[in-house]
Amino acid sequence: MRTIATSFIFLFACTGEETVDKAQIGNPPIADAGSGGSFSSDQPISLDGSSSSDPDGDEIIFNWSFSRVPDGSSLLDNAEAFLDNGTDTPQTRFFADTAGTYIVDLVVIDSNDLSSDIDSVVITVERGQLPIADAGTDLNIIEGDIATLSGANSADPLGRSLSYQWSMSNAPSTSSGALFTDLSAASPTFTPDATGSYLLSLIVNNGISDSLPDSVVVNVASSNPLAPVADAGADILDGQDCTDIQLNGMASSDPNDDELDFSWTLQSKPVDSTVTTASISDTEDAQPTFYPDVAGEYILSLAVYDGSAWSIPDLVTVSVSERVANIAPMVIAGASLFLDGGSADCVLSGYNYNCDACNSLSVTIGTDAVISDGDGDPMISEWVVLSGDATISEPTSLETTVLLSGAAPSDLNVCDETTYEFELIVEDCPGDGSNDSVEFTVTCCGVEPVITE
Repeated sequence: MRTIATSFIFLFACTGEETVDKAQIGNPPIADAGSGGSFSSDQPISLDGSSSSDPDGDEIIFNWSFSRVPDGSSLLDNAEAFLDNGTDTPQTRFFADTAGTYIVDLVVIDSNDLSSDIDSVVITVERGQLPIADAGTDLNIIEGDIATLSGANSADPLGRSLSYQWSMSNAPSTSSGALFTDLSAASPTFTPDATGSYLLSLIVNNGISDSLPDSVVVNVASSNPLAPVADAGADILDGQDCTDIQLNGMASSDPNDDELDFSWTLQSKPVDSTVTTASISDTEDAQPTFYPDVAGEYILSLAVYDGSAWSIPDLVTVSVSERVANIAPMVIAGASLFLDGGSADCVLSGYNYNCDACNSLSVTIGTDAVISDGDGDPMISEWVVLSGDATISEPTSLETTVLLSGAAPSDLNVCDETTYEFELIVEDCPGDGSNDSVEFTVTCCGVEPVITE
């Protein structure tokens, strides 16, 4: 048997300290940071280094750190971001403060102070639930007062701290700016510089995501309110029917220079007119248009509101004559259709066959119909049956269904065609009309009845 000599190397310190035996120190431990993956920012991110080991069975300490964080994150040099760090516990957790990619490093150290190599894990963090902004309830104050806003009811699903950002979304036209104490405070004060309605928005951030904006309205009434004055403009004497007529309420005013809301209403019209207040393009606009449908006299009213009082309505008369020129509408009823109606029983009666009718067919008409008007006038359309036993479900709809009945063969083993003709009539606002027709042809074949025992 061959003898193998074993040797040891001893190191002696010059100071006379205790001798250290390298053979007794052992091997460095091995770090295993576990697996990475994608996570939501709504939950703590768990890490597991329990697969780390020491070849000599020594106890090991787990040291976690970040070697990369997304832009905007404050965790890079923050070892305290990990719930458990620098202990013998292999599991730990951290909260991401920004969406993006994190690289987490693990180094383990054994009881002889021997360190492992770095093992890393890649963590991708996606945005989770957004925080919820709450700008508070609408406020009504008097000119000269200071409004206190409140975003205190804003919240985060995980209870994370919030930062606040207020902004002005809309202000009265007479405002030149309003004073906030601190736009980044949860409850800033706001000093309006004009009467009217202010729309303020709040966005909160939980360190990762912005909330959707929430808004609050601050209505500022005059300290010495006087009713506004409506001015619907001069009477219009040269209007034409079926033509947009411009209205103008811009001369309306308010003694306190309050911002005004407008309300137009149709008061009277010619007997044969079908227009309503809806024929005004925008009843809340200072300068809407009005579309009369027949010649005659129309009366419209305008009232204005300054936030505290309505004006007395002002009337404007619109005198309308028939439009001088008009282009008749263009109509294409669509392509003809040939349809298979199936078969019908033919029974011998004496020397001749009496044949039943095929089953009725339900068909859509108007799918390829085209109507247009060179003047851009509104049009009304109607389908009419010119020939054949047919029923139209909604005659005034451009696309509708028709029921074709009565198609029948003349004799056994004969296939006969039955034609149905429909006319599409279109009329524009001035009353000019055009029409076009389309045919549907149904083939029905005679057969001997099937006798069942």
